[in-house]
Amino acid sequence: MLEILMVMFAPLNLLMMVVGVCAGIIIGALPGLNVIFAISVLLPFTFGMDSIASMYLLLGTYCGGTFGGSISAILINTPGTPAACATVFDGYPLAQKGRAGDALKTALISSFVGGIISCFALLFFAPQIASMATKFGAPEIFSLCVFGMAAAIGIAGDKPVKGLIMACMGLAFSTVGIDSSEGGQRFMFGNMYLLAGISSVAIMLGVFAMAEVLDKSVNTFQADEDKVSSLTYTKSTIKLKEIFKYWKTMLWSSVYGIVIGAIPGTGGAVAAMMSYNEARRKSRHPEKFGTGSIEGVVAPETGNNATTGATLIPLLTLGIPGDASVAVLIGALTMQGIIPGPSLFASGSSWVYMIMGGLFIVNVVMLLEGLFFTKLFANLIKVPVKILTPCIMMLCVVGAFSIASNAFNIIVMMLFGAFGYVFRKNDFPLAPFIIALVLGKLMESNLRRSLILSQGSPMIFVTRPISLLILVLAVLSLAYPMIRSVIEEKKHQKQDGGPTA
Repeated sequence: MLEILMVMFAPLNLLMMVVGVCAGIIIGALPGLNVIFAISVLLPFTFGMDSIASMYLLLGTYCGGTFGGSISAILINTPGTPAACATVFDGYPLAQKGRAGDALKTALISSFVGGIISCFALLFFAPQIASMATKFGAPEIFSLCVFGMAAAIGIAGDKPVKGLIMACMGLAFSTVGIDSSEGGQRFMFGNMYLLAGISSVAIMLGVFAMAEVLDKSVNTFQADEDKVSSLTYTKSTIKLKEIFKYWKTMLWSSVYGIVIGAIPGTGGAVAAMMSYNEARRKSRHPEKFGTGSIEGVVAPETGNNATTGATLIPLLTLGIPGDASVAVLIGALTMQGIIPGPSLFASGSSWVYMIMGGLFIVNVVMLLEGLFFTKLFANLIKVPVKILTPCIMMLCVVGAFSIASNAFNIIVMMLFGAFGYVFRKNDFPLAPFIIALVLGKLMESNLRRSLILSQGSPMIFVTRPISLLILVLAVLSLAYPMIRSVIEEKKHQKQDGGPTA
């Protein structure tokens, strides 16, 4: 223990944590520059560095970037990373109400709580959770995607038909590109830029950021500048007890994030969406979600940061990355001559416990830096609308181009900006579209694998207990809003009819 503590608190290692978290927050907050980009940029700096110091640098970037995405989500209605795509639903409305500081502080505290709980899960339950994750085959992952789709439609609230339409459109766009099973071209129309499909980051930039730019631009030129609504920042007045009164939401969101993070191939976006939907479903006031609810920020930010430690569980125990961001870490470990897997635990080396312990300090550093950096980023909303909108547009263009260093993604972003603007004006929910887009490829690939395993029989999804349980939960999640509305309607009828009787 003394050796581990000495390594964790060595000046160089602490410096690497601080630098990593700082870089992660800054890059994560910039639209289009996601966590994978942040880790990839810093990866070359780890050449020749000690393995512990290099891992602390990259883990700091990972955790900082996951939180950093919430900053732009709250301030400019643009998720800096896919994991923050659910934070915009209530974070941005809070900022519009003049509570940007409260929303940012809530996101930071929730991210810290989710990260710390995830660290405890990594430290104490890594072997057990990894063993459970191995039981999730293709049928179970497909069923989990179905649950996510049910959650997407459930988020639509009183517009389930429009939610279903948008979810189907998201699934349709996720099929563009080369068929991963048979190698055929789908919906490409001869465009070679679509070989790898449409970039989900470019679509998110368009649907959220460019649509917001178009909306603000129209309002700016249709009204006098004094009449154009712009965000005003007020200092955070929310107290910790107001955040921690949602401790049950934090706890359940952490559980969702840990379980989903431990399943390879899922990640923070799925955890955030599931946490948000479940918090909304269990809430006593679900109608407040989407209008600026503190609980609506607590749930996704706790859930997506709870995956940060959980994604390391399959990496360290099985050698399988929990998501694409952690996959980059394998490259860093390989360069250091470290092969992740059961041998790390079997050899009795203290290295793995130095990593686990360091992750605790990384989250503390994120909390301290976040309290400083969020105040600086909050000044962004003081910029006049006529200056802010072109700046956001420039950031979106740079972010879209940086995805694959080609101009085609800029065109995609522009087109989906118009798409998002039109559908927003016609009161179509955009959340189901984004969720379906994120889950589409994962859903399709695991559906095909499952049918290959069962020789074409769909019964494989109901004959496996875990898959069946998830599907039942998906049906209940989809039916719950309707059942709840019927029960409430009957209660109102009884209350109205009671006095007259």
